Amino acid sequence: MSLIHTIVFKQIMKSKVLYSPDCKIDYDKKRQEERRQAERIPLLKNVAMKEGKLGGIPVELVTAKGNPQNQLIYYIHGGGFVLGEAATRRFFTAYLAGKFHYNVAAVNYRLAPEFPYPAGALDCLTVYEALLKRYDSKKIMFVGESAGGNLVLSTLLRAKEKNLPLPAAVFALSPTVQYDKVLPSYTENLNTDCMVGYLSEEVCDMYLQSRDKSVLTNPFVAPYYGDYSGCPPIFLWASKSEVLRDDSIYLYKKLKDCGQDCELYLRDHMMHQYVATPSFPEAKKDLKIMKQRMDEVMGGKISFGNRRIEL
Repeated sequence: MSLIHTIVFKQIMKSKVLYSPDCKIDYDKKRQEERRQAERIPLLKNVAMKEGKLGGIPVELVTAKGNPQNQLIYYIHGGGFVLGEAATRRFFTAYLAGKFHYNVAAVNYRLAPEFPYPAGALDCLTVYEALLKRYDSKKIMFVGESAGGNLVLSTLLRAKEKNLPLPAAVFALSPTVQYDKVLPSYTENLNTDCMVGYLSEEVCDMYLQSRDKSVLTNPFVAPYYGDYSGCPPIFLWASKSEVLRDDSIYLYKKLKDCGQDCELYLRDHMMHQYVATPSFPEAKKDLKIMKQRMDEVMGGKISFGNRRIEL
């Protein structure tokens, strides 16, 4: 691991608290602290941020001079469905706009527990429907990390169900994709993940507010159970030492078995959703791969084979 990753990892690990239904969590306080921390991170100077609404849902448009106006990344942030917002992910969305040279629309969907499922998921779909009035679907790429990785996949599946034009590609970073099984990495990596622990329990209690089997296997809740026939390429990233490692592996195996175009990139000894932190040297390497795949998708020159790649 790089020095900066090691330092950040240790700092986050010190404050890691495992979820327990018996311990009341002040999510508003955690959101305020997240905002304070995000404000300390310098952003690229050539990037502009503008707040607005699409379909009545708050969004942040992140742009850079010279970026093509007919191409867009639709970004959905993570945070376990209870934390996060576009403003606290500017260090990543600014990088996508400034270094990848694609403008970004980042949605501020409603958060649980105040707004449980399906509120946030429907917000994400509403924004996509609004984007389709402005962009060709084949010029839109979905990007999401963690819970946002879940939401880009569920938005894809909802769009398919409604017979909407589908995006050009989906990039899901450390996505959470199912909640009815205890996958091996949930216990094996509990002590090597500085951010995630007992996520399924928290999602069930706060986001879904249900443990009913029919809810937990709903594809719009757990994208693992979705039908991806006819869907665009899906690119997955995960760390081998994070709790959600097996979510990506589990989904990749299903997609591969179904003949769906997909790639899975796995890297050793990295923190959850590390790819979304461009200051990590390891992330920069993976982001170069991501940009290459995006450019190929947008250029219509992508050649695809279902691949699992160890980094």
